Order: sequence, then C-alpha cells, then structure tokens
Amino acid sequence: MPKSALVVVDVQNDFISGTLALKDCPAKEDGLEVVDVINELTKLEGWDLVVFTLDWHPQDHISFATNAHKFKQHCDSKVHLECAEVYDKVVFNVEDDQKREQVLWPPHCVQGSWGAELHEDVYVPAGSVTVKKGVNTSLDSYSAFFDNDKINETELCQVLQSHGIDRTFICGLATDICVNFTATHSNELGFKTYVIEDACRGVDNHNIQCALCKMDESGITRIKSDKISSLLTTKEPPMQ
Repeated sequence: MPKSALVVVDVQNDFISGTLALKDCPAKEDGLEVVDVINELTKLEGWDLVVFTLDWHPQDHISFATNAHKFKQHCDSKVHLECAEVYDKVVFNVEDDQKREQVLWPPHCVQGSWGAELHEDVYVPAGSVTVKKGVNTSLDSYSAFFDNDKINETELCQVLQSHGIDRTFICGLATDICVNFTATHSNELGFKTYVIEDACRGVDNHNIQCALCKMDESGITRIKSDKISSLLTTKEPPMQ
C-alpha cells in the first residue's frame, strides 16, 4: 500500500478574512469555504502524514507593496517602485546584481501575527507537521518546497521522505498560487500528486484555469474530496 500525505496549504487568517482575503481578490472566492472540507479530510483514516504549511513573512518582506520602495529597482521593471501598487509585477535588482520578478501583495501573514495563524476552526490532528515558508526577506516562496528562485529548500521534501510518503494530496489556498506551485514541485520531486479541487480556492479566474490546465498536462491528478476515502484504501503502486 502506498503511503499518503495530506498537505494543507496556507489556510491562514489573512487569506480568509484578513489583509489578503480571497473574497476581496478578483475571483471573489471565499477561503472560509475550504475549512469544513479540509476538516473532513484530516479526520479520514489512512493518512500516513498530515502537513500544514504557513506563509511566515518578516515585516520587511519583498512581496509587500508597502516595502517595494525599500528595494533596488532593476532596469527591466516597467513599474517604478515608488509608484508600485498591489498586484503590480515589478523587477527588483537583488544581491549580486540579479533581477527578481515579484508580484506585489498587501502585507500578509507576518510572523507571529494573528493573520499568520491557521484559521481557528481548522482541525489539527495529533502528529501533524507544520512547515513555514517565505521567511527570507528578499525571496518569496509560493511553493511549500522551494522559494520562487529555487535557491533555498524547506524541510517539506525531507519530512515526506522520512515518512516514506509516495503520494501527496494537496489542498488549501490559493489554487493558482501556493497550491499550484506546491503541487508542481511535488510532482517534479517524484511524488504521485493529487490536487483536491473542492478543498481549494483561488485568486484570479484566468490564472486558476491556467494552473489547472498545466496540472493536467504535467500528470497531476485533480480529484474531489468525496473520492479520497476509497483511494486511501486502494492498493495503487507507488510512483517510480
């Protein structure tokens, strides 16, 4: 029987009712809707591991629109940093004269803040693991495995491997960003990867559809939550 991990991505206060609430983003999807679905999933028998990921940004993080002017602008940036606003894509000139593209967001999930906490209604089973990402001031981390430039790696892959995990079932917030990048890297690292569609909500309708299409093309399996229980008891061979 392959070993299975549920990876719950960034179900944090700021993405539900805080500074970057999905219901206020272009797609108008409500992040709160995933909580009950995820709680039903975490209570299923058959998980070998449950992981919760958290955006965990320092106050001076590069992704915050309010901090853009504090960083050096690259000549390729079409948006001047002094005028940059939320959702703008800018290009920074970072260490060693490297350019780094970055979409700007409101300040969110600041380390130790209420906004960075898991939503209070999320059920956290005993033995679950928490992985924090986005902790580097000058690097964003959409994926729970790597930062956006793949310079640094979190402990997630090592944790999964130490538990002998073959399959990851990924859900949470947001479909087109952190769920998307986490699933992509899970697949690239050799885990048989599933995305639980009804346990995800996203930011932008167009980007959500693009992300789902890319998942299909890469071999990531999209699945509904009501199919998970039977799959956890299926003797599917582990991915080679």
